[in-house]
Amino acid sequence: MNGQVSGGGLSVAGISKRFGRGTAAVTVLDDVRFDVAEGEFVAVVGPSGSGKTTLLNTVAGFVDPDTGAIRVNGAPVTGPGPSRCVVFQEYAIFPWLTVRRNIEFGMRLRARRRTAAQRREIGDRYLELMGLTAFADALPKTLSGGMRQRVALARAYAVDPEILLMDEPFAALDAQTRETMQEALLEINQKERRTVLFVTHQVEEAIFLADRVVVMSARPARVRDIVDVPWHGDRTHELKTSPDFIALRRRIETMLRDAHTSPQGDDR
Repeated sequence: MNGQVSGGGLSVAGISKRFGRGTAAVTVLDDVRFDVAEGEFVAVVGPSGSGKTTLLNTVAGFVDPDTGAIRVNGAPVTGPGPSRCVVFQEYAIFPWLTVRRNIEFGMRLRARRRTAAQRREIGDRYLELMGLTAFADALPKTLSGGMRQRVALARAYAVDPEILLMDEPFAALDAQTRETMQEALLEINQKERRTVLFVTHQVEEAIFLADRVVVMSARPARVRDIVDVPWHGDRTHELKTSPDFIALRRRIETMLRDAHTSPQGDDR
């Protein structure tokens, strides 16, 4: 995929964002530009505090850019809406609802309302895809962190959004569970292909999951580079130890280290 949006997908066109006023004002995003083609998985990495979450919140419609525009399938983003669904770092599921009812929750809302029979059918599908069928009637407090994040992913896919936005969804998990969840996300996205914008601070995670990686500069954040990930199809844990994978990881990690020391004008 070349990342060029033609009728579908996400377009981030020159957005800038500044917080505060006067001498206390901080520019977080500065003329950020990139596209995500329909059905493409794009990861965003950048130095800590570079504005990755602000970027994602702007695409979600939670934050208004000062300049520039964001479009989803050609329509301008003017606030939160059903075209986008966010998966957060914390387990943003309802503790008083069972696993099934959490997954079906979005399909009860007006914008994505389905009949009871449709909710049941779709719920069954995502319970199976995420390995949650045996836990359909369980409450979240009885589940591990990884299982709770499976519920959050299943709920996001079940409402069939045009864009899935993921803000470091595996950051709170231990290393082994995180790797398991990466593989689970690959599997579900191969079966239920969605347009995804995925923010992470882990370069290894970004290139394991994504079709392309947007590398951000230090604040004020600009797009320093957009890196094509060369392998497609099935990805397994063994890929992470291959020479090509390690070389690509080091290339991006070098960019991020340089971002801390390069003058602002060098970040393009």
